Amino acid sequence: MKNRSNAVVIVSTGGISKVSDIPIFLWGMFTDKRIMPYNRFARFLLAILIISLRSPKTYGILKHSGPSPVLSYTRSIVKKLGNLVDADLFFAMRYTSPKIEELIDTLENYKKIFIVSLFPQFSCTTIASFMDRFGEVAKKAVKIDTFYKDARYIDIVAQKIDDALKKLPKDLRKKAVLLFSAHSLPISLVKKTGDPYIKQVKESAELLAKRFSEYRSELAFQSKLGPVKWFAPATLDKVAELSKRHLPIVVVPVSFIIDNSETIYEIDLLYKSLANKYGAAAFLRADCPNDEEKFVRLLAEKLKEKGL
Repeated sequence: MKNRSNAVVIVSTGGISKVSDIPIFLWGMFTDKRIMPYNRFARFLLAILIISLRSPKTYGILKHSGPSPVLSYTRSIVKKLGNLVDADLFFAMRYTSPKIEELIDTLENYKKIFIVSLFPQFSCTTIASFMDRFGEVAKKAVKIDTFYKDARYIDIVAQKIDDALKKLPKDLRKKAVLLFSAHSLPISLVKKTGDPYIKQVKESAELLAKRFSEYRSELAFQSKLGPVKWFAPATLDKVAELSKRHLPIVVVPVSFIIDNSETIYEIDLLYKSLANKYGAAAFLRADCPNDEEKFVRLLAEKLKEKGL
């Protein structure tokens, strides 16, 4: 440990790396009051029902796309960031090990604590849920919880889009459609909580679209679950629509910093298969920032701006 006065915690939801993670992850998610805003008894009953229906599909995702890279990328970010800042570095996950609550006692020893979320936009279902788990620690911590309109972050994502576009032949590149895709939320949840996530996602997409004004761009939402109304249009529907018009599609996962099942399975496997079925001229995905040096430097800069 370098500096017992400063601690930096990188936090995310976690990911499923092995079969035994499936019930742990799903139970944690579907009993989370931020995701299921009902009384405790109702949450537990709904969680049991959802998990019984969801587990076979989650096992299939693990089988087809392999272990989630969330943990390995987070470890790498922590290691690289440790070379750039004067603090002890930790990482914690909301739903899988190492869990946030396992770190609380250790953090009590530090004078100054910085909590860094690996999500670009704020949502009650992610960042607020993380802070619930940190409890009293969160109240005294310095938080870095959004990047959605930071010019440096937009630069990083824009470079990923440019890299993807350059993979297209020039004749197709001119016709490419940038399809910004974000994890959706139930409309009722946003209305009830005032969650700013959808608004911030739209702002991120608009800032990026301005960088690529010569291309058509659209925003859609993925990962809907259950019968309630979620924000639309669905990415699945947009991919089908654009593919039937034989357009080249570049999907930009605008709400994800690290690759996960939504990018590796939904976009790279399911949506790509759909695009091929309906005749898309091309189907590519812009990479997530993951653990690249520019993103890690951005984290270091934001920490220093916050007083580290």
